[in-house]
Amino acid sequence: MAKEKVVSFVTARKELSRILDRVSHGGEPVVIAKRHKPLAVVVGLDRYRQVSGAHKHLAKVRGKRILKIRGMAKSGADLDEAIGALRRSRIEALTRSF
Repeated sequence: MAKEKVVSFVTARKELSRILDRVSHGGEPVVIAKRHKPLAVVVGLDRYRQVSGAHKHLAKVRGKRILKIRGMAKSGADLDEAIGALRRSRIEALTRSF
């Protein structure tokens, strides 16, 4: 991945048309800085929709079943319980082998 391009706020104002052309045609995002501090990112519409769609999807599935291991885990708490059971069974197997 190429290093992101950082431009000052003053330069971004002068070259806004060129920046928009660059990002809208699949180019890399452009970071806009003010007093050497990055403040914003200009991205193309397609990239923005990818990112915002992922965020909406993650918000929709939050709190729902996240993993299913052979019917054992249906939520984060179930997953912790399944990991604990696996650890206990391994410890028991080790103690039996001694």
